[in-house]
Amino acid sequence: MKLSQFPKKQWHSSQELGNQFNSLSKTLNRLMILDYVWERLVGNKSKFWVLHAVKKDTLYVQVKASVAKNELTGKRRELIRELNKHFETPWIKHIEII
Repeated sequence: MKLSQFPKKQWHSSQELGNQFNSLSKTLNRLMILDYVWERLVGNKSKFWVLHAVKKDTLYVQVKASVAKNELTGKRRELIRELNKHFETPWIKHIEII
C-alpha cells in the first residue's frame, strides 16, 4: 500500500454492510412502490399524468394536457391520501404540477 493511499474499509459482518445501505434500500423500495401504486391509481390517465420527480415530501407530476391539469388539480388530496395508504408512514404531502 502506498503512503498516500487510504486502506479500504473492511466489514466484519453483514450487519455492518447492511447498515450503510439501509437508507438507500428504503428509498428505492418507496420509489418502486410509489411507481406501482401510481400506475394502478391513475390507470389510463398515466398517459397524461407522468411522475417526474420526488423531493422530500413533494411529488412532481408532469401534465401533458390542460384538461388533465384541471382534473389533477381537483384530485390532489384524494391521490395523496390513497398513495400514503401504501406506506408505513405517510410521506407525500404535496403534489406539484409541472
